[in-house]
Amino acid sequence: MKSRFFSTKKFLAVTLILALGVLSACGKSNTGNTGGNGAASESGKKTVNIGVTYSPNTLNPLYPVGLVSTYVTGLLFQPLVDIDEDLTFKPMLADSIETADNKTFTIKLNENAKWTDGTPVTADDVIFTLKLMSNAKVASTYAYMFAILEGLDDTGYLPEGSEEISGVKKVDDHTLTMTTKAPTTLTIFQDTIGRYLLTVPQSALKDVAPENINKSEFMQKPTVTNGPFKLVEYSRDHFVQLEANKDYFKGAPKIEQLNFKVMQPTAISAQLQSGEIDMNIPSAGVIPIGDYDKIKGLKGLTTVEGPAIATQFMYINEKSVPDAKQRKAISYAINREMIVNNLLKGSGEAVSGFFTSYSPYLDASVKPDAYDPEKAKSLLQESGWDSGKTLTLTVLSGDSTLEQAANIMAENLKAAGVNVKIQMADLATLVDKIVKMEYDLGILTVSMTPVNPLPDVAYFLQTGNPNGYSNAKIDELLASLSAETDEAKIKQYYNEIQQIVAEDVPMPSIYATKALGAINDRVTGAKPKDFGMFINVNEWDVK
Repeated sequence: MKSRFFSTKKFLAVTLILALGVLSACGKSNTGNTGGNGAASESGKKTVNIGVTYSPNTLNPLYPVGLVSTYVTGLLFQPLVDIDEDLTFKPMLADSIETADNKTFTIKLNENAKWTDGTPVTADDVIFTLKLMSNAKVASTYAYMFAILEGLDDTGYLPEGSEEISGVKKVDDHTLTMTTKAPTTLTIFQDTIGRYLLTVPQSALKDVAPENINKSEFMQKPTVTNGPFKLVEYSRDHFVQLEANKDYFKGAPKIEQLNFKVMQPTAISAQLQSGEIDMNIPSAGVIPIGDYDKIKGLKGLTTVEGPAIATQFMYINEKSVPDAKQRKAISYAINREMIVNNLLKGSGEAVSGFFTSYSPYLDASVKPDAYDPEKAKSLLQESGWDSGKTLTLTVLSGDSTLEQAANIMAENLKAAGVNVKIQMADLATLVDKIVKMEYDLGILTVSMTPVNPLPDVAYFLQTGNPNGYSNAKIDELLASLSAETDEAKIKQYYNEIQQIVAEDVPMPSIYATKALGAINDRVTGAKPKDFGMFINVNEWDVK
């Protein structure tokens, strides 16, 4: 199967980590005045302050980078739909997305939606935005998501010389249709185009050349938006200040000001305690695991432990570890439960495959590899493992929990007979090593989209992946998944993949963390969560 997953291989390697924002983040601490202390600012406005642990790198809706950029940009430019914590899709700019044949999808926009300049949001704006995102000169972060559409190539771009996307048609001012190259489930359509098409105003950008869009004044400070909030001030490494859009089509927000403050994880805990911030975003405003008990014990705060999403995967280069028995031995040698119980203090779960308990595609009959050093030793002996060989385990620097986990893994492996040397690396170096297959073992944090894991699973398993793994049956199953619309069969194919992977062990996972969210009891109607946190932001209020 030659597909879009090959053409974006290096891109996905980076965006799985950066764009999905699952790192224990860094960022300059900021305690400056971005709206005052707690629920109300000095001016008396109803204000909510949110703590985040890394920077909103850009507010460009065609090119958001990182979770914070994605969250803030989505408050300015609404997606068609958004996914909630129950993994269902809620209408945002679109009132509905429907299909009768899983190939042509009809999108009906909310007829009350309008830009902050008072003009309506129309199907023309949506089509204009899609053309920009599929223009190679714009090079949108999300272009690959749109490769499923008829008229776009396997990278999600318009072929050279084409100006129209053949699969996209306007029906009327508030209705359009999109046709996919092959049958696609409604869930996949919503999880790609529905979530990642953030409509921009044609009137404000139609005279800007595509190659100049990303550096245009509008993209540095968007002035015409359609979301519940409008931009007031933006300092990339410090804060974003937003004010309510009183003409928001779903209803004027009850709070008047919304601020995102960038700070170190330890400052998140301190400012939750002091009331300088009202809440965090669990995976984007990371509370250190060592502070969980303290935060949970604070009066006036409600805490929410999220689902297991961010997973530590071990890439295994098959040039260094060619035998499945050896890879299985590595998996058996790791004491996952000890890491979860002692290091994560129970705020996580042991996993060895691709899916956590949060995924609807988890095959519960495939159990995580249990800690069994004796079985690991036996498999290594059977495979003829060279006990004098030393493997380098390359680990991302800057994440103290991951560093401690890596040390535990190295000790576990040594006890089973696999000598391991830990090498710390920055993100760019680590990703480059993995993509070029210049590594033995590598640990990276990955957060898969729960309802549409195929792009990630295909990247990790399809022939040509950065592990050097190849299995004809896996390739066949991935090809079947890419064209299947029957959910029962999709589940069956994923089950088969999990069963094969459990034996071949191309890249075992180790554990998945459950990020902690906290919110001041002064704020009502809100809940800190990684999916759907801002769907109802216009209903938030403060006591």
